[in-house]
Amino acid sequence: MSDIFQEVEEDVRRERYEQLWKKYGNYVVAAAVVLVLAVGGYQAWKAYDLNQRQQISDRYQAAQALAEAGKATEAEAAFLELSKDRHTGYATLAKLHLAGAYLAQGKRDPALTLLRELTTNSDPAISNAARLRLAWMEADARPRNEVEAILAPLNVADNPWRFAAAEVLAYMDFKSGSRTQAETDYLKLSQELEAPANLRQRAAAIAQYLKANPAGSTSVTPSAPQAATGSPSK
Repeated sequence: MSDIFQEVEEDVRRERYEQLWKKYGNYVVAAAVVLVLAVGGYQAWKAYDLNQRQQISDRYQAAQALAEAGKATEAEAAFLELSKDRHTGYATLAKLHLAGAYLAQGKRDPALTLLRELTTNSDPAISNAARLRLAWMEADARPRNEVEAILAPLNVADNPWRFAAAEVLAYMDFKSGSRTQAETDYLKLSQELEAPANLRQRAAAIAQYLKANPAGSTSVTPSAPQAATGSPSK
């Protein structure tokens, strides 16, 4: 008897499944198709996005090669195009290099405009590099207090850019004729163990020169180092 009841129960269950399938089967199939298409679409999008990023990386390297080869006009065009790209990382870096391409051609005003824009960037590496380059550009054209204002976010304790900012101000002391103060500033920089090695060496050389020529002219001036596009290296 138990076998008969079991068979009846299975028939009833089968009939219910068939009714459910007739009622909802199309929805189940549709959902499965949507899932397969979604997974396939996501994989296709990832492949496309990776390909796009690789192309942009190649274009960025090509633009850098133009700049390094001294082809400023071609580099300007290449970086300008990259600066409009939707991949904001490359677009932002391209703007920083675009400012350099402008400067290489003596286009001071567009370079200043672009650097001021980049000082508000949310990436500290970009905004700090822009501030440093902007400060060097304005060091010969603006009063010290205005350049100090540009460098203020860098010139604070524990900021790795503070030494580069101090170098700009030491240069301004030198240019203004405050040679004693400049010597003190450069000597202090040369002894900062946390400062990048090349900056310490440069500062030491200038401090030695100022010490040997305390009353010399300012016709020989320290050259401004090129601002980096990332964090200062040691």
